[in-house]
Amino acid sequence: MRFLSLAFFLPILYFIWAWFDVNILPTLYQFDPKVLQEVSQKAIAAHGNNTEALFEALVSGLREEYGELVAPLDYSPWFFNNAGGAMGAMIILHASISEYLIIFGTPLETEGHSGIHMANDYFTILQGEQLAFSPGELYARSYKAGEQNIYLRGARAQYSMPEGCWALELAQGWIPAMLPFGFADTFSSTLDWGNLWTTVYETARMMGRSALQGKF
Repeated sequence: MRFLSLAFFLPILYFIWAWFDVNILPTLYQFDPKVLQEVSQKAIAAHGNNTEALFEALVSGLREEYGELVAPLDYSPWFFNNAGGAMGAMIILHASISEYLIIFGTPLETEGHSGIHMANDYFTILQGEQLAFSPGELYARSYKAGEQNIYLRGARAQYSMPEGCWALELAQGWIPAMLPFGFADTFSSTLDWGNLWTTVYETARMMGRSALQGKF
């Protein structure tokens, strides 16, 4: 009897989700990847070799475009991100059910798996270089400052930041579904429970901030 109930309700739930995914979710997006790239390029042109000044100019430009959707730059809530074998630090500029905007990177080097997500990901390089390749490609793709690497929903790749790299990353899609990827390495390798708490707290805090603004 339970099997018959599941067989009846699961297709209904799937079609409800699919309708929402196609018709509602895209209407929640507020950020334009092209605008983010243009703002990034302006900040890079003005302060390309000065990381702190670049970040300040970048966030200032983003807030001019998007107002309070983008949080002010605050260095205190930076935290590590270990995901797919790669490690870096990040700060959340915006988080909601449908989008997140972060600065991510490392002054060292890192390499890992992109993960497979229910979201499109736009990775605009601010400093340094990102290398990436997908199965079937024999040579790495290279993305340097001002260029944007785009991972469409369901895509997967190996990527590296060989000599230190910082990037502005926008994800648009089902953001809560991306969180397990960001948490998994804590349980399988790092055991950094303090960083996990910071990750959960900052994500919830920024999602709550967006919800209070009517942004989901």
